[in-house]
Amino acid sequence: MQQKLWRPIPNDFNILNERLYIQGEFTKENGKIRVLYGYDQYILSSKNVSQPNKCLRLEFDVKFEILRKPIPKKDKDDDSLGPIIGLQFLRDCEENMIKLRLNAATQQIIEWRSYLGERINQWQFHSMFRVYKKIGKGNFASVYQAERIEDNQQLAIKAFAKQAAYQEENGKNAIINELTIMRQLNNTHLMKLYEVYETNNSLYVTLELLEGGSLYDLIKDKVQINTKQIQQIIVGILLGLQEMHKKEIMHRDLKLENIIFKKPKKMESVVIADFGLATYVNEPVYLFCRCGTPGFVAPEVINIKDMKSKYSSICDIYSIGLVFYLLLTGISAFNGKSYSTVVKQNREANINFDIKQLKNAPGQAISLLKQMLEKDPKKRINIERCLNHPFLYDTARQMIEDENQDNSFDEIDEQIQIQSMMLQMNDNYSQFDFTKNNKNSPLESPIQSPGLVMQKQIKQQKQIDSQKAVGADSPLIKGKIESVDSAQTIGTPTKKSSVFSPSPQLKPSRFSKQTQNNPLLKYSKKD
Repeated sequence: MQQKLWRPIPNDFNILNERLYIQGEFTKENGKIRVLYGYDQYILSSKNVSQPNKCLRLEFDVKFEILRKPIPKKDKDDDSLGPIIGLQFLRDCEENMIKLRLNAATQQIIEWRSYLGERINQWQFHSMFRVYKKIGKGNFASVYQAERIEDNQQLAIKAFAKQAAYQEENGKNAIINELTIMRQLNNTHLMKLYEVYETNNSLYVTLELLEGGSLYDLIKDKVQINTKQIQQIIVGILLGLQEMHKKEIMHRDLKLENIIFKKPKKMESVVIADFGLATYVNEPVYLFCRCGTPGFVAPEVINIKDMKSKYSSICDIYSIGLVFYLLLTGISAFNGKSYSTVVKQNREANINFDIKQLKNAPGQAISLLKQMLEKDPKKRINIERCLNHPFLYDTARQMIEDENQDNSFDEIDEQIQIQSMMLQMNDNYSQFDFTKNNKNSPLESPIQSPGLVMQKQIKQQKQIDSQKAVGADSPLIKGKIESVDSAQTIGTPTKKSSVFSPSPQLKPSRFSKQTQNNPLLKYSKKD
């Protein structure tokens, strides 16, 4: 059966019920005119301005390519781009690639690129970026620090080997799921996905470059985190999750490694990363049902028996609560010395709030912590009430005002009268910070607690129970990279640096060999 790019418009597609995002007139190579209408999941096509008679579904196997006019190169290092002259659609049919070229004015193609880039992958990659250095590596995913040639924007690029990824159980579905979700999200506290590029052998996911390191890095390096900074971290995570939960998406893997900072020492720049286990709450069957990392999983998730059962996004609040507990006390709520012990403790979900590390903690902090770590999800506090809570309210208001996103504050009750108590609370916070960081105090500091350096089993991100139960064969789990999509020790690169400076997390010798045969690293070293 011959595969076609365009197909009949499905009977259940009603133009009157769909939002039209973009439309434009294009010319085919044979000179014929085609008018395209861009909807959320479909592009409709018609001759001139007649009634649309066929469609292109914007699914994973459909790509687009921006065509440019070839230009003479000054030398072998000249990577300048020619002017945009066309747009090409492609359908990957395994045995061949079906193509359709369309011509239009440059500005119109740029507008269509923005629309398409939010929905499908862009074909080709290598001529579009300067890749400076590798900043992380996993089983079949590597992360590079790069610069987009057309506008000099600094990015992180996560490169997947398609064959290896797709051969994993649910591998392709897991990647499609993660990309679909990330394309739906837009919040300063969620790692931003720009575009996805594809070649015959690889997927290149262009991401926001985060240079502040992860929360795990800060704790491992014994960086002191005071109460005000804890508030900023928790509020930032909550604001990112608020965007997800409004769209009925739950993260399901919130932990220290997936909490990243845009800038060093700027706790308010906190960002949630790694959406490999995220899912829509109302999916008929979750791709991975019992999933996450032991020590950070909600009890309703880790204890689930029927893999077709459902739970709500409130599970993320419990995970944040466990991060909050660790920041306040310096130890994990489930701090067993073996993997099996941590899993057992996590399942039982018995939190000790009477430990000495919480003895002098502010009462409002303990109040919020207990509500976030409520074992019964039906009784657990939600995001809006967390942001309303006296412990976080003032910080939330300030952060939102600083970000000029006052509309995101609409669900926080501005009539709460907490100003009078803030002075007293701030005094309590200062006393708590002094006590926990004072080496002479009987209260252990989170910076000095050995519990902060997570057990080897947790650090290796072993998943709950058996591999089959949690989908540990997903490339989005096995493809984890050493630096967790973060470039915490790397500054903005200079263009075409004459010195190759490998990431400090990785052995220089490993990359001195790879550079010689890796076309991605052509800008990292000059002969």
